[in-house]
Amino acid sequence: MAKPYHEDIGPQKKTLWHNNGKTYFSKENERKLFFVLTLIMLVLGVLIKLGLF
Repeated sequence: MAKPYHEDIGPQKKTLWHNNGKTYFSKENERKLFFVLTLIMLVLGVLIKLGLF
């Protein structure tokens, strides 16, 4: 299967794809997703501890 190609930056990797009812992420995107979720949990924990949420 041919990978998408852009003249300026060369071949591109898939960052998100769906196959057989499952969603797959690239390793980089998975790390970004879990980092954002961790920050959200941290902020919610601080807000709960302060009694604001």
